[in-house]
Amino acid sequence: MKKLTLIAPARSKYMLNQMLDAGANEIYVGLKFPKFNQLSFDDRFQTIAGHSAHVRSLEELQSMIEIAKKKNIKINFMANAPYVPEALQDDYVRFVERAVSMGIDYITVSSIQTIKLLKKSGIGLPIVAGSSLGPTNIYMVRLLKEMGVFRITVPHCIKLEELKTWKEEGLEMITIGNFEKGSIPGSSRLWESPNHLEIGEGERTSYKIELPNGQKFRSITILDSSTDCNLCSLEALAEAGITGIKLIGREAPNPATLAAVVDLYRQWIEMGVEGIKLGEKIQIMEQEHLMWVMRWVPRFCEKNRCTYLDTPILAAYV
Repeated sequence: MKKLTLIAPARSKYMLNQMLDAGANEIYVGLKFPKFNQLSFDDRFQTIAGHSAHVRSLEELQSMIEIAKKKNIKINFMANAPYVPEALQDDYVRFVERAVSMGIDYITVSSIQTIKLLKKSGIGLPIVAGSSLGPTNIYMVRLLKEMGVFRITVPHCIKLEELKTWKEEGLEMITIGNFEKGSIPGSSRLWESPNHLEIGEGERTSYKIELPNGQKFRSITILDSSTDCNLCSLEALAEAGITGIKLIGREAPNPATLAAVVDLYRQWIEMGVEGIKLGEKIQIMEQEHLMWVMRWVPRFCEKNRCTYLDTPILAAYV
Protein backbone atom coordinates (compact mmCIF):
# COMPACT_ATOMS: atom_id res chain seq x y z
CA MET A 1 0.00 0.00 0.00
CA LYS A 2 1.25 3.46 -0.85
CA LYS A 3 1.44 6.21 1.76
CA LEU A 4 -1.78 8.24 2.09
CA THR A 5 -1.86 11.91 3.09
CA LEU A 6 -3.67 12.30 6.40
CA ILE A 7 -5.61 15.59 6.44
CA ALA A 8 -6.91 16.85 9.80
CA PRO A 9 -8.88 19.91 10.96
CA ALA A 10 -7.77 22.64 13.36
CA ARG A 11 -9.47 25.73 14.78
CA SER A 12 -6.76 26.91 17.18
CA LYS A 13 -3.05 26.62 17.90
CA TYR A 14 -3.80 24.06 20.60
CA MET A 15 -5.84 21.91 18.25
CA LEU A 16 -3.23 22.31 15.51
CA ASN A 17 -0.50 20.97 17.79
CA GLN A 18 -2.73 18.07 18.84
CA MET A 19 -3.28 17.09 15.19
CA LEU A 20 0.41 17.40 14.31
CA ASP A 21 1.51 15.38 17.32
CA ALA A 22 -0.98 12.68 16.28
CA GLY A 23 0.62 12.43 12.85
CA ALA A 24 -1.42 14.62 10.48
CA ASN A 25 0.38 15.41 7.22
CA GLU A 26 -1.85 18.33 6.26
CA ILE A 27 -4.20 20.71 8.10
CA TYR A 28 -7.38 22.39 6.95
CA VAL A 29 -8.86 25.48 8.58
CA GLY A 30 -11.91 27.70 8.31
CA LEU A 31 -12.01 31.36 9.31
CA LYS A 32 -14.83 33.16 11.08
CA PHE A 33 -16.40 35.89 8.94
CA PRO A 34 -17.59 38.78 11.16
CA LYS A 35 -20.45 39.90 8.92
CA PHE A 36 -22.31 36.61 9.36
CA ASN A 37 -24.20 35.57 12.47
CA GLN A 38 -24.48 31.91 11.47
CA LEU A 39 -22.52 30.60 8.49
CA SER A 40 -19.10 31.58 7.22
CA PHE A 41 -17.76 31.50 3.67
CA ASP A 42 -16.67 27.93 4.37
CA ASP A 43 -20.32 26.85 4.67
CA ARG A 44 -20.04 26.01 8.35
CA PHE A 45 -22.00 27.30 11.32
CA GLN A 46 -19.98 29.68 13.47
CA THR A 47 -20.58 27.32 16.36
CA ILE A 48 -21.85 23.74 16.41
CA ALA A 49 -23.45 22.57 19.65
CA GLY A 50 -21.73 25.48 21.35
CA HIS A 51 -18.25 24.74 19.99
CA SER A 52 -16.48 26.98 17.51
CA ALA A 53 -15.93 25.59 14.03
CA HIS A 54 -13.52 28.29 12.88
CA VAL A 55 -10.26 29.97 13.64
CA ARG A 56 -11.46 32.99 15.59
CA SER A 57 -9.14 35.71 14.26
CA LEU A 58 -6.62 36.58 11.58
CA GLU A 59 -3.93 36.77 14.25
CA GLU A 60 -4.65 33.20 15.36
CA LEU A 61 -4.61 32.00 11.76
CA GLN A 62 -1.26 33.70 11.14
CA SER A 63 0.34 32.03 14.13
CA MET A 64 -1.06 28.64 13.07
CA ILE A 65 0.35 29.03 9.57
CA GLU A 66 3.76 29.90 11.01
CA ILE A 67 3.73 26.79 13.20
CA ALA A 68 2.76 24.60 10.25
CA LYS A 69 5.42 26.03 7.95
CA LYS A 70 8.15 25.36 10.51
CA LYS A 71 7.13 21.71 10.39
CA ASN A 72 6.71 21.65 6.60
CA ILE A 73 2.96 21.03 6.91
CA LYS A 74 0.57 22.32 4.24
CA ILE A 75 -2.44 24.47 5.21
CA ASN A 76 -5.67 24.04 3.26
CA PHE A 77 -8.00 27.05 3.58
CA MET A 78 -11.71 26.28 3.43
CA ALA A 79 -13.65 28.73 1.27
CA ASN A 80 -16.20 26.18 0.14
CA ALA A 81 -19.54 27.95 0.24
CA PRO A 82 -21.66 26.22 -2.43
CA TYR A 83 -23.06 29.59 -3.52
CA VAL A 84 -21.99 33.20 -2.97
CA PRO A 85 -24.67 35.89 -3.61
CA GLU A 86 -23.58 38.54 -6.07
CA ALA A 87 -23.67 41.21 -3.36
CA LEU A 88 -21.10 39.25 -1.33
CA GLN A 89 -18.71 38.25 -4.10
CA ASP A 90 -16.23 41.05 -3.36
CA ASP A 91 -16.29 40.11 0.32
CA TYR A 92 -15.64 36.50 -0.60
CA VAL A 93 -12.60 37.37 -2.71
CA ARG A 94 -11.19 39.59 0.06
CA PHE A 95 -11.84 36.80 2.55
CA VAL A 96 -9.65 34.46 0.49
CA GLU A 97 -7.05 37.10 -0.36
CA ARG A 98 -6.38 37.77 3.33
CA ALA A 99 -5.67 34.11 3.91
CA VAL A 100 -3.48 33.93 0.81
CA SER A 101 -1.41 36.88 2.04
CA MET A 102 -0.71 34.95 5.26
CA GLY A 103 0.79 32.00 3.45
CA ILE A 104 -1.86 29.30 3.03
CA ASP A 105 -1.04 26.58 0.52
CA TYR A 106 -4.37 25.40 -0.92
CA ILE A 107 -7.93 26.72 -1.24
CA THR A 108 -10.95 24.42 -1.03
CA VAL A 109 -14.04 25.55 -2.94
CA SER A 110 -17.39 23.91 -3.63
CA SER A 111 -18.80 25.55 -6.74
CA ILE A 112 -17.88 26.40 -10.30
CA GLN A 113 -18.87 29.98 -9.44
CA THR A 114 -16.20 30.35 -6.76
CA ILE A 115 -13.53 28.77 -8.96
CA LYS A 116 -14.27 31.44 -11.57
CA LEU A 117 -14.24 34.17 -8.90
CA LEU A 118 -10.79 33.12 -7.73
CA LYS A 119 -9.45 32.90 -11.28
CA LYS A 120 -10.87 36.31 -12.18
CA SER A 121 -9.34 37.90 -9.09
CA GLY A 122 -5.89 36.56 -9.97
CA ILE A 123 -5.59 34.19 -7.02
CA GLY A 124 -3.38 31.43 -8.34
CA LEU A 125 -3.02 28.98 -5.45
CA PRO A 126 -3.85 25.31 -6.04
CA ILE A 127 -7.58 24.63 -5.82
CA VAL A 128 -9.25 21.69 -4.10
CA ALA A 129 -12.80 20.72 -5.06
CA GLY A 130 -14.67 20.22 -1.78
CA SER A 131 -17.40 17.79 -0.81
CA SER A 132 -20.27 19.74 -2.35
CA LEU A 133 -18.38 19.86 -5.63
CA GLY A 134 -17.50 16.19 -5.49
CA PRO A 135 -17.73 14.76 -9.02
CA THR A 136 -20.15 11.95 -9.74
CA ASN A 137 -18.74 10.88 -13.12
CA ILE A 138 -15.60 11.04 -15.23
CA TYR A 139 -16.86 14.02 -17.22
CA MET A 140 -17.12 16.16 -14.10
CA VAL A 141 -13.62 15.06 -13.13
CA ARG A 142 -12.32 16.25 -16.51
CA LEU A 143 -14.20 19.54 -16.27
CA LEU A 144 -12.66 20.29 -12.87
CA LYS A 145 -9.24 19.37 -14.22
CA GLU A 146 -9.70 21.78 -17.14
CA MET A 147 -10.63 24.52 -14.67
CA GLY A 148 -7.34 24.08 -12.84
CA VAL A 149 -8.44 21.93 -9.89
CA PHE A 150 -5.59 19.69 -8.69
CA ARG A 151 -7.48 17.67 -6.05
CA ILE A 152 -11.04 16.39 -5.80
CA THR A 153 -13.08 15.10 -2.87
CA VAL A 154 -14.62 11.79 -3.86
CA PRO A 155 -18.21 11.08 -2.76
CA HIS A 156 -18.78 7.87 -0.83
CA CYS A 157 -21.25 6.70 -3.46
CA ILE A 158 -18.56 6.14 -6.11
CA LYS A 159 -17.61 2.50 -6.72
CA LEU A 160 -13.97 1.45 -6.62
CA GLU A 161 -14.14 0.18 -10.20
CA GLU A 162 -15.20 3.61 -11.42
CA LEU A 163 -12.68 5.34 -9.19
CA LYS A 164 -9.87 3.45 -10.91
CA THR A 165 -10.81 5.11 -14.21
CA TRP A 166 -10.66 8.54 -12.58
CA LYS A 167 -7.09 7.85 -11.47
CA GLU A 168 -5.99 8.06 -15.10
CA GLU A 169 -6.83 11.80 -15.13
CA GLY A 170 -3.89 12.47 -12.81
CA LEU A 171 -5.70 14.42 -10.09
CA GLU A 172 -5.19 13.90 -6.39
CA MET A 173 -8.27 12.25 -4.89
CA ILE A 174 -9.26 12.34 -1.23
CA THR A 175 -12.21 10.93 0.66
CA ILE A 176 -13.71 11.36 4.12
CA GLY A 177 -12.27 8.98 6.69
CA ASN A 178 -14.37 9.05 9.83
CA PHE A 179 -17.87 10.35 10.51
CA GLU A 180 -20.06 11.94 7.86
CA LYS A 181 -23.71 12.49 7.11
CA GLY A 182 -25.90 11.34 4.27
CA SER A 183 -24.76 9.18 1.41
CA ILE A 184 -22.56 11.89 -0.06
CA PRO A 185 -20.05 13.81 2.08
CA GLY A 186 -21.29 17.24 3.06
CA SER A 187 -24.91 16.62 2.11
CA SER A 188 -27.99 15.59 4.01
CA ARG A 189 -31.40 14.31 3.05
CA LEU A 190 -33.21 15.90 6.00
CA TRP A 191 -33.04 19.37 7.47
CA GLU A 192 -31.44 19.73 10.86
CA SER A 193 -29.70 22.36 12.95
CA PRO A 194 -26.71 21.69 15.20
CA ASN A 195 -27.67 24.67 17.34
CA HIS A 196 -31.44 24.25 17.72
CA LEU A 197 -32.51 20.83 18.91
CA GLU A 198 -36.13 21.40 17.91
CA ILE A 199 -35.12 21.59 14.24
CA GLY A 200 -34.63 18.08 12.93
CA GLU A 201 -33.79 14.93 14.84
CA GLY A 202 -30.17 14.56 13.82
CA GLU A 203 -28.32 12.55 11.22
CA ARG A 204 -28.05 9.36 13.27
CA THR A 205 -31.57 9.25 14.62
CA SER A 206 -33.77 6.21 13.96
CA TYR A 207 -36.94 7.23 12.17
CA LYS A 208 -40.31 5.50 12.25
CA ILE A 209 -41.66 4.89 8.78
CA GLU A 210 -45.43 4.74 8.16
CA LEU A 211 -47.04 3.75 4.86
CA PRO A 212 -50.21 5.43 3.53
CA ASN A 213 -52.26 2.39 4.56
CA GLY A 214 -51.27 2.96 8.17
CA GLN A 215 -48.79 0.10 8.39
CA LYS A 216 -45.80 0.99 10.53
CA PHE A 217 -42.27 -0.32 10.27
CA ARG A 218 -39.85 -0.61 13.13
CA SER A 219 -37.55 2.33 13.72
CA ILE A 220 -34.74 2.35 11.19
CA THR A 221 -31.80 4.62 10.51
CA ILE A 222 -32.47 5.89 7.02
CA LEU A 223 -29.57 8.31 6.66
CA ASP A 224 -26.70 6.11 7.75
CA SER A 225 -24.40 5.78 4.77
CA SER A 226 -22.49 2.80 6.24
CA THR A 227 -19.30 4.80 5.94
CA ASP A 228 -18.51 5.72 9.54
CA CYS A 229 -14.95 4.60 9.04
CA ASN A 230 -12.94 3.24 6.16
CA LEU A 231 -10.03 1.72 8.05
CA CYS A 232 -10.56 -1.74 6.63
CA SER A 233 -10.73 -0.44 3.06
CA LEU A 234 -7.67 1.85 3.07
CA GLU A 235 -5.65 -0.56 0.92
CA ALA A 236 -8.45 -0.89 -1.63
CA LEU A 237 -8.92 2.88 -1.73
CA ALA A 238 -5.21 3.49 -2.23
CA GLU A 239 -5.10 0.94 -5.04
CA ALA A 240 -8.09 2.61 -6.71
CA GLY A 241 -6.36 5.99 -6.69
CA ILE A 242 -7.19 7.70 -3.41
CA THR A 243 -4.22 9.81 -2.33
CA GLY A 244 -5.46 11.20 0.98
CA ILE A 245 -7.90 10.74 3.84
CA LYS A 246 -9.66 13.78 5.28
CA LEU A 247 -10.89 13.55 8.86
CA ILE A 248 -13.73 15.82 9.89
CA GLY A 249 -14.30 17.45 13.28
CA ARG A 250 -13.32 21.10 13.38
CA GLU A 251 -15.98 21.58 16.05
CA ALA A 252 -14.87 18.57 18.10
CA PRO A 253 -15.53 19.34 21.80
CA ASN A 254 -12.28 17.66 22.82
CA PRO A 255 -9.42 17.97 20.30
CA ALA A 256 -7.49 15.31 22.20
CA THR A 257 -10.21 12.76 21.36
CA LEU A 258 -10.05 13.69 17.69
CA ALA A 259 -6.27 13.44 17.88
CA ALA A 260 -6.74 9.81 18.95
CA VAL A 261 -8.71 9.24 15.74
CA VAL A 262 -5.93 10.87 13.71
CA ASP A 263 -3.36 8.69 15.44
CA LEU A 264 -5.49 5.62 14.75
CA TYR A 265 -5.57 6.38 11.01
CA ARG A 266 -1.85 7.13 11.04
CA GLN A 267 -1.12 3.73 12.53
CA TRP A 268 -3.40 1.91 10.07
CA ILE A 269 -1.82 3.72 7.13
CA GLU A 270 1.67 2.87 8.37
CA MET A 271 0.71 -0.78 8.91
CA GLY A 272 -0.74 -0.84 5.40
CA VAL A 273 2.51 0.50 3.96
CA GLU A 274 4.34 -2.25 5.86
CA GLY A 275 2.02 -4.85 4.35
CA ILE A 276 0.39 -5.96 7.61
CA LYS A 277 -2.86 -7.84 6.92
CA LEU A 278 -6.30 -6.84 8.16
CA GLY A 279 -6.68 -9.52 10.82
CA GLU A 280 -3.30 -8.70 12.34
CA LYS A 281 -4.12 -4.99 12.32
CA ILE A 282 -7.29 -5.62 14.29
CA GLN A 283 -5.43 -7.76 16.81
CA ILE A 284 -2.85 -5.01 17.27
CA MET A 285 -5.48 -2.35 17.77
CA GLU A 286 -7.47 -4.50 20.19
CA GLN A 287 -4.40 -4.76 22.37
CA GLU A 288 -2.83 -1.36 22.00
CA HIS A 289 -5.23 1.39 20.99
CA LEU A 290 -7.96 3.52 22.50
CA MET A 291 -10.21 2.52 19.63
CA TRP A 292 -11.46 -0.37 21.74
CA VAL A 293 -11.17 1.31 25.14
CA MET A 294 -13.37 4.14 23.81
CA ARG A 295 -15.99 1.57 22.77
CA TRP A 296 -15.77 2.18 19.08
CA VAL A 297 -16.53 -1.50 18.48
CA PRO A 298 -20.25 -1.06 19.29
CA ARG A 299 -20.33 2.12 17.23
CA PHE A 300 -18.66 0.71 14.15
CA CYS A 301 -19.29 -3.00 14.24
CA GLU A 302 -22.17 -4.05 16.48
CA LYS A 303 -24.47 -1.75 14.49
CA ASN A 304 -23.47 -3.57 11.30
CA ARG A 305 -22.34 -0.39 9.60
CA CYS A 306 -19.08 -1.80 8.35
CA THR A 307 -19.35 -3.10 4.79
CA TYR A 308 -16.66 -5.68 5.55
CA LEU A 309 -18.64 -7.40 8.31
CA ASP A 310 -19.53 -10.34 6.09
CA THR A 311 -15.89 -11.24 5.63
CA PRO A 312 -14.77 -14.09 7.94
CA ILE A 313 -11.51 -12.41 8.91
CA LEU A 314 -13.24 -9.34 10.35
CA ALA A 315 -16.31 -11.07 11.70
CA ALA A 316 -14.03 -13.12 13.95
CA TYR A 317 -12.98 -9.96 15.75
CA VAL A 318 -16.39 -8.28 16.20
